Amino acid sequence: MTHTGPDRTPRPTESVTDSLLIPLAVLRRRADPRRLDRTVVLEDLMVGGVSILDGRVEISLEAEARGADVVVSGSVVARWTGECRRCLETLDGRLDLMVNEVMAAAGSRTSDDDASDAYPLDGDDADLEPVVRDALLLALPISPLCDELCAGPDPERFPATGGPEDVGVTPGGDPRWAVLDVLRGDDGPDAG
Repeated sequence: MTHTGPDRTPRPTESVTDSLLIPLAVLRRRADPRRLDRTVVLEDLMVGGVSILDGRVEISLEAEARGADVVVSGSVVARWTGECRRCLETLDGRLDLMVNEVMAAAGSRTSDDDASDAYPLDGDDADLEPVVRDALLLALPISPLCDELCAGPDPERFPATGGPEDVGVTPGGDPRWAVLDVLRGDDGPDAG
């Protein structure tokens, strides 16, 4: 196993899992938080057709032992790429996330509600990979759109949005429900 040098940057042969593991003994001995500033590559960061570009993630995290728990806070930055859901053009963007999570050993929390929000802390190391991975996957756009007014790939045959002639026109109500509108005292779908 390759270890990080004094500047705490991972060497090319270091695995991602090793670079995001912090020995609990080190955390509990130190008065100040352990800081991790590095770029890592995580595989399989994808939601639908949107993925983290080359799996590269910049992390700037602090891990601090607080009793039996470990508190992880800091920032996670990554670039994503995907396709517009209407026109299928390639899109990219940037995620700049703040992370503030608790890792707890099984049985160390007094309330079941608290334990469900905490990441598991097993063994002799605090593994920060699940914290980073979850933050990114939850923030990725599911179906990105290049522009709210994107017309789609063939707007003549398959219009994605109403044209200029539809601006200000409200759709009429379903005539089958007109009796209920009368019962409510409404004059129609625009009454308000």
